[in-house]
Amino acid sequence: MNARYNGYFYANQYLNEVNEQIEDSYQYNYDQILKIYPDIDSSTIQSNKAKLDDAFKKASQVIEWYGTSDWTDDNYLIIGKIRHLRAQFQFAIETLQYINQTSEDDPTRHASLIALMQTYMDAGDKEKAKEVSNYLETEELTDENMADYKVMLAYYYQREEDYETMAENLKEVAEVITKKDTKSRINFILGQIEQEKGQNAEAYKYYKASLAGTPPYDLTFHAKLNMQQVSSVNGAAEVEKVRKFYAQLLKDGKNKEYQGKIYYEMGEFEKKQTHYDLAIDNYLQAVAVEEPSPRQKSLSYLRIGQLYFDIYEKFELASNYYDSAVSIMPDDIDGYPSHVKRKEVLTDFVTQLKTIQVNDSLLSLAELPAISLDAFVDNYLNQQEKEAKEREREEARNATSTGAVISPSSGSGFSSNAPSSEWYFYNDAAVELGTIEFQRRWGNRKLEDNWRRSTKEASSTTESSTEENITDDATDQPEEAGLADEGRAAKKKELLATIPTTAEAKEKLHLEIQEAYFKLGSVYRFGLEKTAKAATTYKTLVQKYPNTEYKLDALFALYTLYLESDPSQAQTYKQQIIDAFPESLIAKTLINPNYLAEKEARNKALQKVYASAYSAYENGEYVKADQILRGALQSFEDVDFLPTVELLSAILKGKTESVFSYEEALKAFVAKYPEGRLTNYAKDLLIAVNPVKETIVRSEDFEYSEDFKQLHLLAIVYNSEVTKTAGLRAAIENFNKDTFSHLKLSVGQLAFDESKKLGIIFINSFEDKKTVEAYHRAFKKALADFTIEVDSNFNNFAISRDNFQMLFQSKELEAYLKFHNTFYQ
Repeated sequence: MNARYNGYFYANQYLNEVNEQIEDSYQYNYDQILKIYPDIDSSTIQSNKAKLDDAFKKASQVIEWYGTSDWTDDNYLIIGKIRHLRAQFQFAIETLQYINQTSEDDPTRHASLIALMQTYMDAGDKEKAKEVSNYLETEELTDENMADYKVMLAYYYQREEDYETMAENLKEVAEVITKKDTKSRINFILGQIEQEKGQNAEAYKYYKASLAGTPPYDLTFHAKLNMQQVSSVNGAAEVEKVRKFYAQLLKDGKNKEYQGKIYYEMGEFEKKQTHYDLAIDNYLQAVAVEEPSPRQKSLSYLRIGQLYFDIYEKFELASNYYDSAVSIMPDDIDGYPSHVKRKEVLTDFVTQLKTIQVNDSLLSLAELPAISLDAFVDNYLNQQEKEAKEREREEARNATSTGAVISPSSGSGFSSNAPSSEWYFYNDAAVELGTIEFQRRWGNRKLEDNWRRSTKEASSTTESSTEENITDDATDQPEEAGLADEGRAAKKKELLATIPTTAEAKEKLHLEIQEAYFKLGSVYRFGLEKTAKAATTYKTLVQKYPNTEYKLDALFALYTLYLESDPSQAQTYKQQIIDAFPESLIAKTLINPNYLAEKEARNKALQKVYASAYSAYENGEYVKADQILRGALQSFEDVDFLPTVELLSAILKGKTESVFSYEEALKAFVAKYPEGRLTNYAKDLLIAVNPVKETIVRSEDFEYSEDFKQLHLLAIVYNSEVTKTAGLRAAIENFNKDTFSHLKLSVGQLAFDESKKLGIIFINSFEDKKTVEAYHRAFKKALADFTIEVDSNFNNFAISRDNFQMLFQSKELEAYLKFHNTFYQ
């Protein structure tokens, strides 16, 4: 008796009081499926420290003093639950496991296992929680423990977001749970799950069941609201009945803190009836109540944004409301990532649209004569000032009003005090929002004198007096008027400065418009999924700017957009791509769908050839490497690996020809490929060329090298004004092909002496002096058949690689010819 009534009873009572306080202080989110158990708030646990300490002490004393009592395991259970509340999960787990291992009382042991499931879940170990559940499935539980277990199992599946299995477990025990508040909440949860499944009749049954007894008022309130949502409404009479129901809720003083929720539900109801304007008006009322909750406010803004997006397709307005919604939206709201994504898409949409609108306006204004432009800006400023004064009058009249509609957070379209860098000449969003706010505040009134007065027969002296006072205040202050004039002049100057006056400034705006059109098309297509508007946008871009840098991508977008819906139209855009951009990857792929696969095969084949050439290069077999690459360059084209091959070919010229042809080859490579890793390497090689050129031996006698075992070339010097380079080179290449194809010779050219208009063509490479001499003899005989014009400057001779570099540096042709005649046959 002492163990039960002096220790356990009071410890259990303290523990229940703390659990009740956790329950009472927790704010359930009725916009989502309610949690079965409230989250444990550490501040609540801390504020009840003394009570938990006392409960822990009493339970511990029972264990210490009455260790043989049948109530020892029950007190261990209290200690385990207290440790769980304090987030001492490991200690709680050990305590609850101890009960399971030592207790001979099955109900207490089962209760400890149910508590152990929750502890494992709150500790983040769902696998262990499932293991405990599997064990409990094999045990025979009392009705009370079975009810607690099924609720705990439902809690497990709720955390797994498996609401179907969660509902199955709750339905099994909904009728046997004895605690009224818990029973009401479980029925409410079942109603929410059935409502999400679209089972409105079942949902209504569970919502009604949740009202049994005396549940907390917030649950009662939301259950009644949800019952309206799942009720079928047929005919105007039932619609009015529902509206009266909401009106009664608004009048009830107990519902003051729920007014935002009521207006929101009214909006949901009107939306369900497809009364979209009324829905928007109610959502606006929901955010205009005194101190609306951020969650409710964000949902109201979200619904307005969704209506403007899905129903009206007014994306600028939708962007304003999505921006407002996401800025205050808790991240646990269903679909939060998708709402953020759509907000980003709409922001991008508005950005591109504003760029087009503003730049088009500025370019149009730039075409006006100076006088007309000055007058336009004056009229614009007059309108701004007029609107500002009207706002001041409205603020004075409504200084005590608390029912003003709260505008979305985006300033666009809600104020004429827009930054000077943004001109809203054609702001549909502003017009639409202004209309909504006007109708909400004033009703549907005709445009006429004294439109503010509900009764026209008598004028309000108060209003007249107010207007007179405001007018007097505004006009009877010359110093302030002077300051206003200065501010207007500065504003005018600032606005005029935004208008482009130079060709460069106008071109910049045009380029921004082109980019914005292309991005807008992408937003329409991929972000908003409006393919027709995307196609129109791409067409507008190509029509307005036929030479835009985005033309290829825009045409391809149009081709893919029409591929399924209008194949003939798609074929038209395909042909435009092929005609205008024949060398583009897109065109080549359109012509040959297997193009990329075939190109990859060519890449692999070229890489094998390159590997063979590089191996020869590393072994010092430069002529062999050069011949391999020369054949590859003639055989392969349109291959991604080609630049690598071309760079090695250029490097080989330094080994087989001369430093000068090597330098020219590197320059040609950099010109052909202005950017990239290989280009940077080629530039480094070019920097290293100059020191090498300076080391070439020069003397007054120009003593040429007599090392005739090195590589040789055959050189032809000619007057480029007499002998045409192309004709001479073509004749040489044809001669090589017909007579010496086995040598795989290459032909190069350089400017030899620009002051004398002399050029030099060289054939390479020959292994030694004997081989080049044989070639030279055949070449001189063939010259007679060349259909080229020559003069006294035309000379041809064999020359070693080193001597070629010396000759090219000195330009002393006569000296080398003497050397040649001495040593070469």
